[in-house]
Amino acid sequence: MLKFRPLTPQELSELETEFKQFLVVNQLYDDEWRKLATENPAKAQEFIDLFANIVLEKAYSQMPGLLQIGNDYITVFDFQHDVWNFFHFQWPTEEYRAEINPENWLQYIQDAWPALTLKKGSKKSSEQKAQEVFALICKGATPLHHQTLQDFLQLLSTP
Repeated sequence: MLKFRPLTPQELSELETEFKQFLVVNQLYDDEWRKLATENPAKAQEFIDLFANIVLEKAYSQMPGLLQIGNDYITVFDFQHDVWNFFHFQWPTEEYRAEINPENWLQYIQDAWPALTLKKGSKKSSEQKAQEVFALICKGATPLHHQTLQDFLQLLSTP
């Protein structure tokens, strides 16, 4: 049963070596896997789903942060070990709304800083990080690379 989402065919292809290792650990070698996939596709899919759960649990648990862009806001989620920090930027009018996307959002914040309202929050980190990250992604958040998050945090600390 899937906890998160299925892997795309491209993702599964990129993880082919890891998937083969996963099958071997589960005592499914090439011939056995091909036979299972042919004779019992539902059971084979269960193995694929279990692998997806393992891969995504690890990926979501290690994610440093998320970015969510709405019609009139940008929210940055910074997942520290013990505490999660939230930075919510809101702009006052539609005129400040530009073509903001995950590639240019940081520059937008720098350019529009005087007009933005910033609200900060934090909460104790959760043992269910992977599930919470997945829920935020389902609501439109996108993963932040570690370096981009660090650049953002540096911008906040600049006087």
